[in-house]
Amino acid sequence: MGEPVSGWWRRNAVALGALVILVPALGATVTWHEWSEANSGALAAPVVLEQGQHTRYGDAVVGPAAADFVDDPLAPPDARVLKVQIDIDPGASELACAEPMLRELEGLKREWDADTSSLTTDWDPLHPASCSSDLTERYTLDVRYVVPQDAAGPFAVDMISAELWPENVRFIVEP
Repeated sequence: MGEPVSGWWRRNAVALGALVILVPALGATVTWHEWSEANSGALAAPVVLEQGQHTRYGDAVVGPAAADFVDDPLAPPDARVLKVQIDIDPGASELACAEPMLRELEGLKREWDADTSSLTTDWDPLHPASCSSDLTERYTLDVRYVVPQDAAGPFAVDMISAELWPENVRFIVEP
């Protein structure tokens, strides 16, 4: 009737053996590549500071942080302005960081970026909205957020520096 099946298996044994090794290796390689790429932008677990606490962030000392709701005539009628202040002592370092993001810890868990353009603020070089590598003396970040009327706190303020990535600091504040 024809050649037995075992002849085909013998002729293709090397190719079949290679498939048994290469297919799982290819799957593992693709999985590792995708996961490592997905996690490459992930932050490390933040150093969490309660009100009144401070910590080293790189060579600088950051904190404590405080927050209060403030009146601002330019704020929308259905919103409030949350003013967050964070003490920074850069020491010998040149700490640079982006404007911190505000996160709601309870309820809807919303997030807000700093509002540096639509609110009434007098520019003060010792009260910037982001860390400045030009400042070598102690200064205070003064960041304002426009939040809905129902946002009450507690809030988390995330400080992130590109130079210290993926390390970051999270201040817990409650107005």
